[in-house]
Parts: sequence; C-alpha cells; structure tokens
Amino acid sequence: MKNLTFAWVPIFVLLPWLGLRWMDSLRTTQADKPLVAMAKGDAPTQIENDPVKIFQRAFWASPTNEDRILHAERREWSDADGLEKWEWFLVVEPSPALLKRLRDDNAFGLFPAASATVIGHAPDWFRFDVDKVSVMKSPHSKLQLIFSKGDHALYATDSGLGFRPGAPEPIKTTPQQVPVPGRLPTTPPPHPKP
Repeated sequence: MKNLTFAWVPIFVLLPWLGLRWMDSLRTTQADKPLVAMAKGDAPTQIENDPVKIFQRAFWASPTNEDRILHAERREWSDADGLEKWEWFLVVEPSPALLKRLRDDNAFGLFPAASATVIGHAPDWFRFDVDKVSVMKSPHSKLQLIFSKGDHALYATDSGLGFRPGAPEPIKTTPQQVPVPGRLPTTPPPHPKP
C-alpha cells in the first residue's frame, strides 16, 4: 500500500504545476493579440484632408483667423455595418485663445503626461522632438495634445473604434382588454331557448 501512495504524490505535485504553466501560456498569448484592429495595417476606406472639418471635429470648435492649420488628416475604416474605426492627426500654430481653451481651461479634461505615446503609422509630417514638448493625455481615450516648446506648434491626435449596434428594439405588444371587476358582470346574460 505504501508503494501505491508514493506513486500518487508526483502526480498530485505535477498536475498543479502543469496547470499553472498552461495558464501562463494563455495569458501571454492574450497579451500579444492587438486590442484594436488598427494594428493590422489595413488601408483606410476614406481619408479626409479638409483642415477646417478636421479641426472642428477634433476641438469641437471652428478655427479663428489666428489659428493656422499646418497639416490635417482623418482616416476612417468602414464596412457594411458602418464605421469600424477612425483616427486623426492635426498640426496647428494655435492662437492664444485656443491655447487657453485647450491647455489652461483644459476643455477635454486631460492630464499632464511624461511623454507622448508613439504612433508608428502617423503621417510623415506628424513628427516632433520628444525632449522639447509638453504632453496632455486623456485617461479614457487615445486623445493626446502635444505642445511644442520650440516652434509654437500643437500636435494633436486621437483614434478609436466606430459605433457598435445597439440592442434590438423591444417587441411591441398590443395590450388586451382585461375586464375590470365592477358592479355589472363582464359577460352577457344567457339566452334561454324556448
């Protein structure tokens, strides 16, 4: 009986160890998968280059005469169900009013960050010296405003997923007339046969 007990001890030790190894391999496999389809590198279905429209969609305001838009690009990926993902890039020489709204008033609720997030697929003109900028980022999205200290330029970018279909409409039922109890009966009186 003692020999049989010693045979089971390695199995009880080995099984949990194998289980932990298998769980670790699942975690690393999941971490390697991109969360957003933007990492695929597929070509956008639409590219917008109208600087005023991109400025308006990015900052929720129209540019003033003092705002000088240097570069602008918005990319969209769509399929049969609609907008799948989007991203935009903008370089502006901002007016004092725009600087006040974005940086001082913090219109988008951004937080100061130590560095900008590197964007590998950004346009060639979206380049800045990482040592000569101050960065503000959103804690809940990919919006980042990069203020250049040297050339008085504002680099801005954001990206995200499209709209997801909502829940289906509930089936409308027609209410049936439920008899309300009262003084009179709810059914007609019987008809006696002669």
